[in-house]
Amino acid sequence: MLFQLTLLHLPTSLPSASPTLQSHFSKFTSNPTQPTYIYTQIEDPTYIYLLQQSTPEQQNTKEFTHPEGVALEWTLRIEINDATQTDYAEAPLPLNAPVMAIGRYFVATGKKAGYQETFDATRGHLERFTAPLPLAGGWRIDQCSRGEEEGEGKEEYVLFSGWDAVERHFAFAETEGFKEFVKIKSFLEGAEIKHALRWEGVGR
Repeated sequence: MLFQLTLLHLPTSLPSASPTLQSHFSKFTSNPTQPTYIYTQIEDPTYIYLLQQSTPEQQNTKEFTHPEGVALEWTLRIEINDATQTDYAEAPLPLNAPVMAIGRYFVATGKKAGYQETFDATRGHLERFTAPLPLAGGWRIDQCSRGEEEGEGKEEYVLFSGWDAVERHFAFAETEGFKEFVKIKSFLEGAEIKHALRWEGVGR
């Protein structure tokens, strides 16, 4: 299952009732066959995530138009293939979780297989801690987008996990299971983990 994740940066934190944002984001959510899910970053509410399921026919990353003054930070195209088996009908991602963590894991050159093997062996510790909310992840399949540095052989794994609260995610670091899950760090050049709330405007 393919998804596209886009990050926009607003010049200031605007309320979801803002006519400018309402008008703009309604364009993304007007297609019922290909909905766009909108999230506000908790760490910095001036960042907005757009998450859209892609079709196999869409071979290239879709560039979103954005209002003047709103910066397009990056767009990722992700093939989700590691998902919790749940009864969620809409998607394997934790779309309606109170908090969704978005993790970008930058895997060192030549270590993709090792990362995947270690993640598969240890993901159960994280999965049990997030339950009953699901987690889902997959590899980025597009090239570096605008605003990113090119990196030959660079691999990126993107992980979505659902949480009741940010504090619950932080609490995972205090568990024995975390000591096992963190073994994936030996395959990484870096990581970026943010938390997001479902946007309260159009497209809920």
